[in-house]
Amino acid sequence: MRIGILTRDNNSLFNWELRIIEHLKNNPDFEIVLLMKDGRHQQDVSESKISKISNLLKRKNLFGKFLFYTQMNIEQTFFYKRPTSVNKPEITSYLEQIETIDLFPKRKGFLDIFSDDEASKVKAYNLDVILRFEFNIIRGDILNAATYGIWSFHHGDNAINRGGPAGFWEIALKQPVVGVTLQQLTPELDGGLVIDKAYYSKHWAFAKTNMMLTENSVNLLLKNLRLLKQGTYNPTKSLVYYNELYVAPKPLIALKYIWHFYSTFLKKVLQRVSEKFGKRICCWTLFIGKGQFMHSTLFRIKPAKLPKGEFWADPFFYKHNDTTYVFFENYSYKTKLGKISCGKVENKVITNVVDVLDLDYHLSFPYVFEYNNQLFMMPETSENKRLEIFKCIEFPHKWELHKTAFEGERIVDAFFYTDTSSQMWLFLNKQTAPESEADSELYIYKVDSPELNKIESHRLNPVIIDARVARNAGTTFTNNGKVYRPSQSNTHGIYGRALNINEIKTLTINDYKEETIITVEPNFKKGLERIHHLHQIDDMFVFDAAYKRM
Repeated sequence: MRIGILTRDNNSLFNWELRIIEHLKNNPDFEIVLLMKDGRHQQDVSESKISKISNLLKRKNLFGKFLFYTQMNIEQTFFYKRPTSVNKPEITSYLEQIETIDLFPKRKGFLDIFSDDEASKVKAYNLDVILRFEFNIIRGDILNAATYGIWSFHHGDNAINRGGPAGFWEIALKQPVVGVTLQQLTPELDGGLVIDKAYYSKHWAFAKTNMMLTENSVNLLLKNLRLLKQGTYNPTKSLVYYNELYVAPKPLIALKYIWHFYSTFLKKVLQRVSEKFGKRICCWTLFIGKGQFMHSTLFRIKPAKLPKGEFWADPFFYKHNDTTYVFFENYSYKTKLGKISCGKVENKVITNVVDVLDLDYHLSFPYVFEYNNQLFMMPETSENKRLEIFKCIEFPHKWELHKTAFEGERIVDAFFYTDTSSQMWLFLNKQTAPESEADSELYIYKVDSPELNKIESHRLNPVIIDARVARNAGTTFTNNGKVYRPSQSNTHGIYGRALNINEIKTLTINDYKEETIITVEPNFKKGLERIHHLHQIDDMFVFDAAYKRM
């Protein structure tokens, strides 16, 4: 596929834009054949300083912009520096070899109006897609200069948020998540043909949210370019937009945000100090119940009693010699690392707890399973940048490394699911962008067995890009003949805030569909603020939930 890019000077490109170029460069299915730059910048150099100052003073909301952008620079300089995950000199050298032309659209307010001659000039390159990294609202026949038009990000959900700055208004308006809209541009501002959307968890700071938003959105574009190459392209018209056009905040809103930033920062500092004096902030514990979780009454269930200085999370049952055991993450507030522990379950009480896997990197999500009459564990080992499977040598405390896969990748919360046709699938989440979490992308692979000798990627990977439902929260379970996948709801900037139960409707190598049946909120005990994992077996279930402090 022939790709063109409306772009800036090579040295001024952001890390997320360089990542897109790097992926296209390394993928033989795509070729960047043309760079289109704004030739007007050369003309702007001659503009007098007096004229620039005069134009600046004529702008609206000057004080609000000053407050906001000053705070943004402080955050980016002292708190959240932009990532540099790409070899910039290498990509810059690559871009210098690509044919480049200058374009000179007429500026009219926020519009860039391209002439028919310039559109014809671009059409001569027979481009399949044009990517937009530069220029304002584009008008003119250049919108039709590539077979599939000009693709552009609006870093917001264009159904509820048009304008910018990207990631700010979701914080100011206390929206649960931040959206990204990938669109084929039309003359309507942020109202183009919607190619796809994604949703990400927000951070309490604007600079961090903006960084996470732009870096995470790279996979949304790459996924849809890949689907286009396979012949799938079904953009839809944007729905009615009923909110105002968002712009840089006015002084009062900017001051409210600045207060929010520094008060939250101080609160975080005080929480860390409290932990040093024995307070357990965000303390997870386990709850064990009888029957089916889908029909349970949670306020009746008592939490497990924890030793001091640790929390327990990510529980999995396993029955051995007619005794029920629970494996779980045992996190130390002192070392800031998790290990895997195991205890017996007697009358819904956990006893005889022993450590079974304690390494020099963080461990969690101890998914245990049987294969060929042997017991295995596939814990989360993302800190070691690979998927690891351990084999049980002596139950329950002795394990050895058996298999690894996905070398160099941050894999989290992985499990196997075997469907009614005896086909095995591997569900997992990944951290694919710098400075982000693995909360937003669900991947599925068709595998031969837990030996992972043959791994086939799902056509839609990542099959879900949505922090509200993507991250696994335990293994699948069945109820009344239906298959359910528990998942985390990571919203309002809170990791593991709520628990979804999603019914799997369709699973083939080419398609995946699920429907969220219920989202369980942590309202059933005083002081709880999170619930994010469930394991159901036969007539028992175990889940975790976190107290704000303990």
